[in-house]
Amino acid sequence: MFDGLTEAEIKLADGKNWKTDLSGGIQRVAIKHGCAPFGNAKARTVVWTFPDPVPIHREPLYTPRRDLVAKYPTYEDRKSHYRLPTLYKSIQEKDFSKDYPLVLTTGRLVEYEGGGDESRSNPWLAELQQDMFAEIHPVDANNAGLRDGSMVWVEGPEGARIKVKAMVTRRVAPGLVFLPFHFAGHMEGQDLRSKYPEGADPYVLGEAANTVMTYGYDSVTQMQESKVSLCRLKVA
Repeated sequence: MFDGLTEAEIKLADGKNWKTDLSGGIQRVAIKHGCAPFGNAKARTVVWTFPDPVPIHREPLYTPRRDLVAKYPTYEDRKSHYRLPTLYKSIQEKDFSKDYPLVLTTGRLVEYEGGGDESRSNPWLAELQQDMFAEIHPVDANNAGLRDGSMVWVEGPEGARIKVKAMVTRRVAPGLVFLPFHFAGHMEGQDLRSKYPEGADPYVLGEAANTVMTYGYDSVTQMQESKVSLCRLKVA
């Protein structure tokens, strides 16, 4: 182990490992022999308690890429932690993209945080972003008969829909629709402000993106699959 060290370095390194040897001797010997001095890639890469011990890509449940479904299929249906059926393959094996041809994704806005209940209750932030919206490429907006600022139904493959403003923009690619996830207080076109306790309603209400997102979720973290789904657009 100490081949190549001076006597002084051996004394400093004796009884230590690469993490505790402050002399640098063990690190220099490791490098001389072509090894990484910081563990030599022995970190845990096989997580035997996960569905995939070594992480691999699995195509989302709702996807237009049927070629990737064949190459990177999801899990078999199973019982969840709460003894309820968790559907994976039985959903993915159906091709929803013929009726719902657009990819749907969600994300964050600069003005709001999280679910938005607190930030939409801030008058300055609420003034900056007053409406829930969907970003739609001009090609897709034209195909659906939509204009910038008009109201649109965004419909998902599980039957839910939300009514939002259309933002026609080239910030998204053709075939992709983007929704922010900070809104609540509307449900499938219905304003629910009257349901809030007096004084508890934010300045700005809007449809929740989760309404039209889908069943899929990560079986390890229990996090919903909020980045990839499918949708179609209709003039509201």
